[in-house]
Amino acid sequence: MFSLDELMFLVGAGSALILLERLLPLHPGQKILRQGWKIDIMHVFLTGIVIRLGIVSAAIVASVLAVSVVPEPVREAVRAQPDWLEFIELLILSDLCFYIAHRLSHAVPMLWRFHAVHHSSEQLDWLATYRVHPVDQIFNSTMIALPALVLGFSPLPLLVYALVYRIHSPLLHSNVRVDLGWLGRLITTPRFHHWHHADQVEAHDHNFGGQLTIFDRLFGTDYRAGISSLPERYGIDGAIPLRYASHLLQPFAKAPAADKAAAAVPVNMANGAAAET
Repeated sequence: MFSLDELMFLVGAGSALILLERLLPLHPGQKILRQGWKIDIMHVFLTGIVIRLGIVSAAIVASVLAVSVVPEPVREAVRAQPDWLEFIELLILSDLCFYIAHRLSHAVPMLWRFHAVHHSSEQLDWLATYRVHPVDQIFNSTMIALPALVLGFSPLPLLVYALVYRIHSPLLHSNVRVDLGWLGRLITTPRFHHWHHADQVEAHDHNFGGQLTIFDRLFGTDYRAGISSLPERYGIDGAIPLRYASHLLQPFAKAPAADKAAAAVPVNMANGAAAET
């Protein structure tokens, strides 16, 4: 279950983002209670419980393996650094792991079946962040946590990173117009991430980064044309029915409809072309 602090954080962050979506909308006129919002609420609470259990179990296993693989003097040297330097290192390494996991989730058909649930939203707002399949989220969260588990960063940088991630992720999906100026070349924004969710061929397989844009630019997957424009369509063309049970069960089907959507785009991790976006 969710603790009182976590519920208060969710309500507070959600309220702030709803206000921003009214004041600074990317898509003016989009409703707060848009299609699918009830299902996304179910994802927040029901799917969230399963994800928590899975992440804790995966973290325990990864921690045991990390201690046996990485010498303790290396972990001590990491913790001996200034907290600000540890945070920067943690941010870069964690986002690299997220980038790799995210690209794999698009390029590997089996992983895409689960990740497609997240891409099924046809309207994006802060609540769409939580439309995820447990298998997909556990895989991504474990990959993101690898640097922390393997290198043993100090508690304060870990706490700051966790807070940044929890705030930044719903902001990226929100219907909020945020202009960071030159910082937008380094830090991901809602406009940047909205193009990742676009159901438009020209934007497929782009903008995989979580907090940072540097790996998309380094590996040639950033969508530069989207800097001054917005997608016309989101989602995966109705490949997954708008039902909570379908979100959880369809990825386990023998031939999910989402596979058909993904099959329309060739898989090639080497040159930046993955599956569906």
